[in-house]
Amino acid sequence: MSALTDFFAMDGYAVYVWVSYGLSVLGSGGLIWLTVSRRQAAAARLKRLQALEAAAAQTSPAAQSDEDAA
Repeated sequence: MSALTDFFAMDGYAVYVWVSYGLSVLGSGGLIWLTVSRRQAAAARLKRLQALEAAAAQTSPAAQSDEDAA
């Protein structure tokens, strides 16, 4: 058990080491979260743009002129 305690104490540098590990994990987690959230936002925007494009294709000038002729 003493070896485990010595390992976690890290010869008196434990505070610096564990804070560094914690900040690294926190930063990496933040980057992963940011990447996933931006990807979801981009996918939602693409879906909206595709829906707008499909709606615009249905009401294109060619389709309107056919309706005017009838």
